[in-house]
Amino acid sequence: MLKKNILIDLSSGVHTRIAAMIVLKASEIKSKYNVNLYLKKLNSNSEPFGISMLALLSLKIKQGDSIELSSREENDRAQKALNEMYDFICEDLISNNNMSQIDELIEQNTIANEQIISNMPIGILVVDTNSRIVTINNYSLNLIKKSPSEVYGKYVKDIIPTSDLPLVIKEKKRQIGKVQHIEDKIVIANRTPILGKNNELLGAMGIFQDISEVIGIKELNEKLNKILEASHDLICFVDEHRKLSYLNPAYENYFNINKDIFLGSDLKDISPKGLRMKVFKSKEKIENILHKKGKTRVVSTIEPIFIDKEFKGIISISKPLSEMKDLLNKLEKSQEEIEYYKDEIRRQANLTKSFKDIIGNSGSLKEVLYIAEKASISSSTVLIRGESGTGKEVIAKSIHYNGTRKNKPFVRVNCAAIPENLLESELFGYEKGSFTGALKSKPGKFLLAHGGTIFLDEIGDMPVSMQVKLLRVLQEKEFESIGGIKTQKVDVRVIAATNRDLESMIKDNTFREDLYYRLNVINITLPPLKDRKEDINLLVEHFIEKLNKSLNKNVRGITRDCILYLEKYHWPGNIRELENIIERAMNMCDGNLITPKDLPFHITNISSKNDSLINLVNGELLSLEEYEKEIVKIAMKKYGSYNRAAKALGVTHRTVSLKCKKYNIE
Repeated sequence: MLKKNILIDLSSGVHTRIAAMIVLKASEIKSKYNVNLYLKKLNSNSEPFGISMLALLSLKIKQGDSIELSSREENDRAQKALNEMYDFICEDLISNNNMSQIDELIEQNTIANEQIISNMPIGILVVDTNSRIVTINNYSLNLIKKSPSEVYGKYVKDIIPTSDLPLVIKEKKRQIGKVQHIEDKIVIANRTPILGKNNELLGAMGIFQDISEVIGIKELNEKLNKILEASHDLICFVDEHRKLSYLNPAYENYFNINKDIFLGSDLKDISPKGLRMKVFKSKEKIENILHKKGKTRVVSTIEPIFIDKEFKGIISISKPLSEMKDLLNKLEKSQEEIEYYKDEIRRQANLTKSFKDIIGNSGSLKEVLYIAEKASISSSTVLIRGESGTGKEVIAKSIHYNGTRKNKPFVRVNCAAIPENLLESELFGYEKGSFTGALKSKPGKFLLAHGGTIFLDEIGDMPVSMQVKLLRVLQEKEFESIGGIKTQKVDVRVIAATNRDLESMIKDNTFREDLYYRLNVINITLPPLKDRKEDINLLVEHFIEKLNKSLNKNVRGITRDCILYLEKYHWPGNIRELENIIERAMNMCDGNLITPKDLPFHITNISSKNDSLINLVNGELLSLEEYEKEIVKIAMKKYGSYNRAAKALGVTHRTVSLKCKKYNIE
């Protein structure tokens, strides 16, 4: 390349008149030697411009600046052309600068025009015939987030990949109202070629505006951008000129590409035989097609875009096959959860959900409820102990539904009812293919209970091998499903229950001591029904009301002698047994009152000596208070203390104390 440097010593620099004279001389030299000359500011990073009015004025050459005059050819003609232009600028322009008043007027006019263009509230971008940027205003610079030094002299598509100005220069045709993506903005652009007096091409200009600034569209545009950016689908737009105009972040991340490299590229150069090209040509939609893209397989829907029946390009929406498989697996797991919750809802429909629904006024029950209520506002592990049928699950539910986790799942597992070889998969789930018959993945009960409570009933029947894995969940809050390689974190509150003697089991090495202490943070021991017989009457009333609905009966109550029979029974099956007996009695009952004949034989089969328990006076019954007074007096006489008398009568010592006070018994 041939070069010559020139120091500009013009007081007004290279303004419009000087630029015009240089351009005319360059045209003359071109005709004479058939050589193109180029010019740029010395030491600038921009490429040399072909000599044109647009290029020269864009350089804003001032007095004292140095310019580099060059030719890309290296021959005698090029050397002569370069020398002639050098002499013209140095001698005819710099030495004969004698039109100062006219130059000042032109300079003022140029400055005014530059300020107008720079501050207009729309984007203005001008390129020369080589599609290099010669003018760009502040609006455009702000939109592309670049400084003037980063763009002047650069090929326009290197700065704005979606620009169509090179096409406008090539075809010399205007473009009106075109939608264009610039950075993260959508703009409406008008483009036009710049033609001289004799229709010669001087360059091209683009005028554009961010549509978000148009009244009523800003909010819509923001929402559209957020939707596209947040979508997990791989979205691609191709405009009507077959150029890639938009790729969303999911597309970039999945294929690990930089959109700036691909935006503005011709679809023909990227994927000439792909589905997008097929739709672009046919203008017909392709839906849910499984195909290979790169090294991966995706499912795509591609359709043409028409606005007012005019073709405006295509949109492609794809989803990775692996992601769809994950969604199917999640759907299967969700279906499992739904089925489980359906079963739980059916099973729990008539069960109580708060402490106020627990029936009984005995002192021993109230003490239990006090502890349970304190436990409900905590997230600590609870161990509920008591005989079979005392209502351990009801207490567990009440703790859950009275606490902060009440809106999260309550999942029940009966450790005694599940075979040992299935218990692990029931608690922790399994992955598809982890064993013969595992045709699909299944979530375990711990995963179903995430955020809520898991109730491990009959914990004393859990095998020692499973106790180790349960201990890990309690300590680390994590587990692995059968066949799984990923550790799953869970937030689950554990409530355990048992009717077994865990302390003896620890001595026999059938229950782990470390697990026992992990479970036994809050201990609740439910009293058997035989120790709270004063609650029997209330429980019977509750069961009658409840069972009337399910049995379609209209039983109004139970006779007093039936209650006496029930209070004398020792209740090995506790409350569950009482409910079953009342249900049986209601089925046997012919009227609207349960009588002794409706009770089972083992309840009413009282020995003959028991007939003397009730003394009649002249064949008539006394009042209940009279019999109560007599019973308490005999008990105190026999046992001599409130505690011993209360234990014999099956009530609390406080009850005996109050009765003695009421009846003046010493």
